[in-house]
Amino acid sequence: MDGWFFVALPDCEGAGRIARQLAPDAHLVSSYASGRPLLFARLPPGQRVTARRGTVRAAVIGMSSATEELLRGALGRTAGTDVLDGLSQALAGSFHLVAADGDRLRVQGSASGLRRVFHAVIDGVRVVCDRADVLAGLGGFPLDDTELAIRLLRVLPHPLAEEPMWRGMSAVPPGSALLVEDGGRKARTTVWWRRPEPELDRRAGADRLRAALEAAVDVRTRAGGTVHCDLSGGLDSTPLCRLASRGPAAVVATTMYNDDPGGREDLLWARRALPSMPDVRHDAGRLDDMPQFFEGMEGIGQRLDEPSQAYLTAPRIAYSVERAAAHGARMYLNGLGGDHLLHGLPVWDHALFRRRPLLALRRVRTTMMLDDRPVLPVLRELLDSESYGAWLRRTVSEARRVREVKSDLRMEWDQPVALPRWLSPDAEAALFTRLRERVANAEPLGPDRARHAELAMVRDGSRIVRGTQQFAATFGMPFEAPFFDDRVIEACFAVRHEERDSPMEFKPLIKAAMRGALPDEFLRRSTKMGGSVQAARGLRDHWPALLDLVEQSPLVSRGIIDFPALVAGESPQHMGARDAFLDATVNCAVFTRNHLAGDRRHDREEATHGPAAA
Repeated sequence: MDGWFFVALPDCEGAGRIARQLAPDAHLVSSYASGRPLLFARLPPGQRVTARRGTVRAAVIGMSSATEELLRGALGRTAGTDVLDGLSQALAGSFHLVAADGDRLRVQGSASGLRRVFHAVIDGVRVVCDRADVLAGLGGFPLDDTELAIRLLRVLPHPLAEEPMWRGMSAVPPGSALLVEDGGRKARTTVWWRRPEPELDRRAGADRLRAALEAAVDVRTRAGGTVHCDLSGGLDSTPLCRLASRGPAAVVATTMYNDDPGGREDLLWARRALPSMPDVRHDAGRLDDMPQFFEGMEGIGQRLDEPSQAYLTAPRIAYSVERAAAHGARMYLNGLGGDHLLHGLPVWDHALFRRRPLLALRRVRTTMMLDDRPVLPVLRELLDSESYGAWLRRTVSEARRVREVKSDLRMEWDQPVALPRWLSPDAEAALFTRLRERVANAEPLGPDRARHAELAMVRDGSRIVRGTQQFAATFGMPFEAPFFDDRVIEACFAVRHEERDSPMEFKPLIKAAMRGALPDEFLRRSTKMGGSVQAARGLRDHWPALLDLVEQSPLVSRGIIDFPALVAGESPQHMGARDAFLDATVNCAVFTRNHLAGDRRHDREEATHGPAAA
């Protein structure tokens, strides 16, 4: 079992058998009043708070503002597992909540999807876990080849990516809690999260965002010691670094640069911000000293609980985490999630057009000029009223094998579903059967396209960060992304879209939130550097190794992809920097290889049943 995890058990006789399986890898954290085991965990220091009062047991797992005194006080005010109703909305940070009273167990993660909950019946016992791979190992569940085929898609509109990768287990939707009752014989979910209405103007929204970020960062720095902060000089990591410098922890901030065109721009902007945080120790490093993009994929052996973009970045994360550890850091803070919350989407104007049509048209006109888009298609998108369910069923039915093209963000619900050209015929047939089942009754994540799209984007980003956290945990380093904390997300969602972002200004909400804390000269930044040049170099230099990795992976031996079709259709020359289909294929190849290495039981079963039967 790689990294950190927890397992919660119902109060029943059979729980002891599961407890004995867990004993070598995790510690007993809490027991029921009956004496039976409730909670096992393997966690980093300082990431669990427990309390008990009478028959009630409660635990907060992760980075949070909870204290034992606060939790015990909450148990005194609220009966049973209902204590989590208030705590869910009150605590800062990123965490799971677990509570039990008699034969009732409640477990919940985060609304963002960064902290998930899975459950399955193992030897007659309903077992709950925050990681699907740990649950699969306990229950001996087989990988689901059709889920693997789904993860090869370029985009995964809601709810295509929410199911676990193993057959025999279930996932709790983000924003919902799992209730296990009657000694584990009954299980159901209940929604606990309600998103705020977007009612605030920029000034009030900036105040709320600043307060939420301060609380999120304080949760990570209050224990002192040394924390590492990325300091890219951008408008995501730099505010976090500035806020961290206020706390009791020593801060080491790292800025990476190189000699590519624009490669020193981040260093320039970081240095403009540094005078506002004189106690921060600045570490400037060369990007050329890091592994290249796509380098070292064959050596990544860590197991994550789903295919993740984290695999593609794993060698670079390992380098960064080890560099931070060499400076004595106990935690790694990063600005991931800022782009998902602070940068607007064209689809926001589709919803704005229904409330304030003239303002929406002005914004759309500006965006059209900046993106050089023709008028008539944009007007058709503005006037379109197709429901989410109808759109999703249509895009699934129309999905075809296509070559990767540049992402064209429009005012549809999401980007259309498309298939990689190397998906095998059997896997394609199984995939369409599964997709039709999954989208039959799909509902949007919000009442309009804007609120659906912003939450879908957060959950998509959370999946990536969840993978990076699991990977960094294998090095013993918490890899924290405060922008994905529920309270921070709520602060951004509470701001009207037209106040949160503007076609004419780069991330105005965070600039307003940090005015007075960061230099005005820094807050004038209007650009963001990318890694396209480095990615193109890495793809060119490591293409043979990537092909070998995919060819030797279970994706080929299990008949999920047609490897000759991939070789015939892809090359660094025609792809340019990146291809989302190739990225997904490499991630799935590493995922399956790592989970099935040496496990012939799964290989025999899949050879018998095949992907179409999954």
